[in-house]
Amino acid sequence: MRIQSRGLVAFATLVMALAILALGATSAFAQKRLAFVIGNGGYTGVAPLQNALNDANATRTVLQEAGFEVVPATDATLTGMRSALETFIERVRAAGPGASAMVYYAGHAVQLDGTNYLLPVDVRLERSADLSSRALSLSEILRRLDGTSAVSKIVVLDACRNNPFANAELSRGLSLQLVDGATEGIRSEAGLARIDSGSGTFVAFSTSPGATAADGTGANSPFTTAFLREIREPGLPIEQLFRRIRLAVHDTTSGQQIPWETSSLITDFTFFQRPAATPGTAPAAPTTAQGPSLTMRPTAAALRAMAPADAYRAAIAWDRRDIYRATLDAHPDDERAVRLHRSFSLRTEETTWAETARAGDAESYHLFARLYPGSTHVAEALRLAPAAPSRNRVQVAAACPVCQAVPTRTRRAEMTPRDVTPRDAAPARVVPVRQTPPPAGVAPAQPAEVPALPPPLLPGKPRWTGFYIGGSVGGADQRSPTRIAGVGPNNEVQTSIDAGNVAARLSPSGRNVTFSGQAGFNYQIGMVVLGAETDFSAMHTGGRKSSTVNPFGVQVTTQAQNELFTLGTVRGRAGVAFGDLMIFATGGYAYGHLGQRGAINPDPTNNPTYAGSNGQIASGWALGGGLEYALGPMLSLKFDYLRYDLGTQRLVLSETLGFFTDEYATMRAKTRGDMVRMGLNIGF
Repeated sequence: MRIQSRGLVAFATLVMALAILALGATSAFAQKRLAFVIGNGGYTGVAPLQNALNDANATRTVLQEAGFEVVPATDATLTGMRSALETFIERVRAAGPGASAMVYYAGHAVQLDGTNYLLPVDVRLERSADLSSRALSLSEILRRLDGTSAVSKIVVLDACRNNPFANAELSRGLSLQLVDGATEGIRSEAGLARIDSGSGTFVAFSTSPGATAADGTGANSPFTTAFLREIREPGLPIEQLFRRIRLAVHDTTSGQQIPWETSSLITDFTFFQRPAATPGTAPAAPTTAQGPSLTMRPTAAALRAMAPADAYRAAIAWDRRDIYRATLDAHPDDERAVRLHRSFSLRTEETTWAETARAGDAESYHLFARLYPGSTHVAEALRLAPAAPSRNRVQVAAACPVCQAVPTRTRRAEMTPRDVTPRDAAPARVVPVRQTPPPAGVAPAQPAEVPALPPPLLPGKPRWTGFYIGGSVGGADQRSPTRIAGVGPNNEVQTSIDAGNVAARLSPSGRNVTFSGQAGFNYQIGMVVLGAETDFSAMHTGGRKSSTVNPFGVQVTTQAQNELFTLGTVRGRAGVAFGDLMIFATGGYAYGHLGQRGAINPDPTNNPTYAGSNGQIASGWALGGGLEYALGPMLSLKFDYLRYDLGTQRLVLSETLGFFTDEYATMRAKTRGDMVRMGLNIGF
């Protein structure tokens, strides 16, 4: 019996061990972890980074210790980055529901037109327009992750180092923008665009909006150094982990670099699980050396009860606008209040910009520019406003039962979906916007609210609307077909020249350079641009033509000359705008200063000679067209073609030798030509 009992105990022990292994395998399968770790430092076309590879390799090691299956990409070209991303996404899909996916990037990154781009080591750019085809978009990575069944998606970007295109038109650092892939961005603001992916996403940046992150003087950057140190604590929730990292980086850089993150995670996530030997034990509340809690959100009363130094560190750790405001109210005279006020103002400005970008209408962009005239986003707001729809059109579309309704965009009190604490800031005085009641069966739209501000001095204008002046240079080709007609009186039979022995037609022509100045006005209605333009050209075109005949021993030379010295036009314009490019046609009145000469010279010279000259202002019509490309808000490149016709001018030739001064002949010259010019217009 004793032997049998021992056998039963051994069998039961074996069954329990197998059950534990099965549960562990099931748990590991249900919570499979995968990571995509990119480290780019050996750039060839821009400044290399010393610590990016160290950061990526160290992060890869610690993630493998945490149970992640890592897909690495180091010093990767664009082809290599895309290939590694494809491998990573396929593994996340294969992992099935419940998997956790993480992306870590160390290297150069920039934002352009509201989109973040991770730069491969072989990137070379001459124009910002090439960026989308020569770098990997972070939006693309997140869209691919959203297409999987991963329950937790974590993105960590230690990529806010100095701008590798500091002398170009691209951006640097970090920008707080809550629209991923906004319609258009700017080329002068600092930063990576803030992203907003689907639920279950946590995104961490290594520094704050409008700032740059240090590459570091040691083996790793300050951000990755803190990340590697703090990540190893078992059972530490990811939100608390990054509050610790923020305080650590703040202390290391003397407040110059403050990391930032946003979260829409719907499940708890920790990198290292708490040891199984202490099941059910609640993790100890992590605190900093000065004592502010990183687990319980501080209230206004708690901040007032703290020492100023602890309240300051609590505000930095939580990095929320309402906590900044409460800390400033609790300790307004503290020496650190200036730093907190700067962070609070920056967060307020960036939150307003994010909401403006979400609204996406012209009135919101103009309102932001008036509220924050010194913001780095002002140039973008003014550039986006002309192409943005009017708020009135958006409201009508939303209430229209026939046309497609505009999707409603959800506003958040703060940037993070988990933020449910109301803000303490006093609300601004608002005025309601009157709306037309919707038809029956249509849900009423929420009334829009905007701050009550005085109207702008000038109305907002589309891109192509406004006055402009400019200059052009080009070439002109003039043709002047001339017809000779008429003979002298019959009593000149002995001395006159028979009209049949004179050239009947000549065509003096010529081409030369022309210099023009222009001024005009445009007004854009949708894609149609209407306007008027006047220009004045200095030129010297035309030429001289002669013909010699020898009838019956008398040689007669006929000469015609027609030259245009200046040309002016007053024309109407009509065009079609395709964004920065406009195609236009013009037509109107033309005038110019003409010089005309003619002569008939017989040989021998005892026969009479006939000549005449005239300088006059001639007028006619001008037609043309061309292209205009906007190089910037106030500068455009223009290429145009113009055909002019100044009509027919009559020149009288009179006898210059002999006793008779009666009319002998007339020359009728038709002046017409073409001009091709290129120049610049400056708008205002």
